[in-house]
Amino acid sequence: MDEADSEAAVQEALSRGDRKRALTLLMGLYGKSIYNYCRHMLGDATVAEDVHQTTFVQAYTDFGRYGGRASLRSWLQGIARHRCLDSLKMRRREDKHVEHPETAPDVPTTERSAEEQLQVGSISKHLAECLGQLSVEVRDAVVLRYMEQLSYEEMAKLTGARAATLQMRVARAMKGLRQCVEAAGVTP
Repeated sequence: MDEADSEAAVQEALSRGDRKRALTLLMGLYGKSIYNYCRHMLGDATVAEDVHQTTFVQAYTDFGRYGGRASLRSWLQGIARHRCLDSLKMRRREDKHVEHPETAPDVPTTERSAEEQLQVGSISKHLAECLGQLSVEVRDAVVLRYMEQLSYEEMAKLTGARAATLQMRVARAMKGLRQCVEAAGVTP
């Protein structure tokens, strides 16, 4: 079943009032993609999982507000994007108001487990670190373009920025990302 047929199945479930079935189909169709987007935007697997779940809870709650002006994928991506931005704002606020001791006891390590290191190649690891150094707006544009494979027009509808602006953000970011990865000793 292709994406259009799957979205039609979600629409059919919604028209029958079967929100649970619609959510199950939607999660099967876009769950992994939404999680990956959240993970790349937030740089933290635990927070990404929370935002991922919040995205689908909100979708379930807001099915009645979905007007069909965009694809279900775009609608869901918009929810995820806003929840990621909310999470990043909250993190910035907490960082401003929370005193961080010089040496925190029992700080969990951010190093990857041996299993994760096997799954993620050296370039991916360094790329994720380099993505984390980008501003939120630029990181969002890069992730939407290359991770979510949205067109610049789709990105513009989602973000409210002009397509040309997004294209420029991505072009400038790519040069910086390449330099960042190469500086880490990894040749793409």
